[in-house]
Amino acid sequence: MKTSFKHTVLFCAMSLATSGAFAQLKITGEVRPRFEYRHGFQALADSAMTAGSFVDQRTRITFDYKKDKIEFRTSLQDVRVWGSQSQLVTNEDYGVSIHEAYGIAHFTDSWAMKFGRQELVYDDHRMLGNVEWAQQARSHDGVVFQFRKEKFKLDFGGAYNQDGAQYNTNSYTVLKSYKTMQYAWANYKVNDDFNFSVLALGLGQQVNFVDVNNNPVYQDNYTLTAGTRLMYKKGKFSASSNLFYQLGSTNTWPAKSVSGYLLNLDLAFQIKEPLKIFAGFEMISGNSQTDTTKAYKDVQHAFNPYFGTNHKFNGYMDYFYVGNHIGSVGLNDAYLGIEYKKEKYSLELAGHIFMANADVLDKTELVATGNYTAMSPYLGTEIDFTGGFQITQGVQCKLGYSHMLATETMEAIKTGDRTEISNWAYVMVVLKPVLFEQK
Repeated sequence: MKTSFKHTVLFCAMSLATSGAFAQLKITGEVRPRFEYRHGFQALADSAMTAGSFVDQRTRITFDYKKDKIEFRTSLQDVRVWGSQSQLVTNEDYGVSIHEAYGIAHFTDSWAMKFGRQELVYDDHRMLGNVEWAQQARSHDGVVFQFRKEKFKLDFGGAYNQDGAQYNTNSYTVLKSYKTMQYAWANYKVNDDFNFSVLALGLGQQVNFVDVNNNPVYQDNYTLTAGTRLMYKKGKFSASSNLFYQLGSTNTWPAKSVSGYLLNLDLAFQIKEPLKIFAGFEMISGNSQTDTTKAYKDVQHAFNPYFGTNHKFNGYMDYFYVGNHIGSVGLNDAYLGIEYKKEKYSLELAGHIFMANADVLDKTELVATGNYTAMSPYLGTEIDFTGGFQITQGVQCKLGYSHMLATETMEAIKTGDRTEISNWAYVMVVLKPVLFEQK
């Protein structure tokens, strides 16, 4: 009889649970189905479009073990759309994957090494996040060295990826991934009101091309993203800011040099215990469509937030930087909202005013006159309403509705029809039980 990997892990977990020789063991589960309605999600709807709706689900079981100077975590998950698997299917392992599988070795009270498949989450997730909204979420294969001392934290590490075990090549061809990654992050708490972080993230991506002799060749191109996050909180007022610059070479052949930036400022004020207002502005550099000079075209001006939890920013309809808008005209996003949180309930209403960071070409004018002129930078306004409540102990319901009010300029970069209704809604149930805990 064949025993699958997940059955082996479950057997090991039960063996650990029945043994009193281990210090700490915790087994947690998660079931998270989400219904979505999409009509103009990520791009504007058009008259020929029919709304899409579906239910997808993430199911996880996570094992955490800790004893003396070692820690261990394994997290198995299954992500699927309801009905995507045939009835009476014989493949019982359909869709099961390892989301996390790592160990931690503590050398001293301050130093540790974390190695294996793991989430990388720092600060507000803007540069490195786990993309928790996505049912599959994001994790990396790598090693991280950690230092903790009073008010100071330091992490540095990286990854080296390959298609598989190699004999005579270092070529890497896995799509939507990277070949090498290195980063260093440090955080210092100045006092109870102010702390700041600095981050440097290097990324190596392989570019495949054909040389003059028609031979396949590959080259590794590198980018560096570096900057800081500042955080201040005093009483009912809080403020934070991200300041990042990006340089290096694009993952294209021939490569272009990179020169991009991301700046933002977030402000929040607690009016009274259940109510908070917030506002902010984010500027992400982009490429102008009207500057046709060679000197400008030879540079990639568009900033790429490679590993950020981008659904968290720039509106929940994911028009920007969630698998799209990379290398485009950038974005300026001004937003304002109000949040209500009390006991088992939460509500939030936010509005985003989107503007292109760089010129959007007026193609109609170009055809008519031959002139390269820019359209209005105003792309549109998105309204996001979200809420949540506790169904029962350990079970939450989360829901939301978003509506896009677009302009001609949004049409120009996203296609679709601005006169059609573009909206999106979801309802999600989250159950996260602690199945077993031994301390």
